[in-house]
Amino acid sequence: MRHTQHHSPASRIPIRAALLAAAITATPALAADIAETELDGVSTNNLISTAQSIDSSAFTPGADPSIFGALPTASIHGRGGFADIDFYRFNAAPGIAYFDIDGATGDTYLSLFDADGTVIGASDDSFPADPGSASDLDSFLGIFAIPHAGVFYIAVSAAGNTPNAAFTGEDPIELFRPDGIFGGHAFLGADFADSSFAASGLQEGSPYTLHITIPTPMTLSAAPAILLAFNRRRR
Repeated sequence: MRHTQHHSPASRIPIRAALLAAAITATPALAADIAETELDGVSTNNLISTAQSIDSSAFTPGADPSIFGALPTASIHGRGGFADIDFYRFNAAPGIAYFDIDGATGDTYLSLFDADGTVIGASDDSFPADPGSASDLDSFLGIFAIPHAGVFYIAVSAAGNTPNAAFTGEDPIELFRPDGIFGGHAFLGADFADSSFAASGLQEGSPYTLHITIPTPMTLSAAPAILLAFNRRRR
């Protein structure tokens, strides 16, 4: 499922340059690797209440060529399925963040939720493919402006198995990857605390790698300007 993109490249060049500069200024180190704890044939992290928690210590500045820039990143090796949903819980400070699927064997979908379980962002395909992806069916969500410090949830599902509250509320806001390519949507005023999906089923064993990249203090001043710069579009 792909959304029509309405870009105005010339007007976005300064924004893209600022985003990329903010995303690459950190001390290089390899991102931490984490294994999903859910096993094939079960559905232990299909709900936001049973999300697998990613400890803050797992986020390290990354120098992995499959990840944009060098902001603190945790890489999760998971397995999905047609109706499987994998929820991951993490803490983040205000600033820019993005979420990247690499190496998936199926068509993926990424959904971001706040602490209340309200969907605040989502992305399906990301084309052309970003660094680390062989296919544009690997999802990329962001750059997203985290508005405040707190708990957030990112969910991995199959394309077509989307949050029921996605695209509710106000007109969605287009997001862009650090290289300026379309990166999904942010949502304002979506149905409160609705973290349900179209389907929920067992993990079938389709591998993927999820990179979660979160803000550092150096990105805080950029976040408000980035958020205001996103263009709105109607569904």
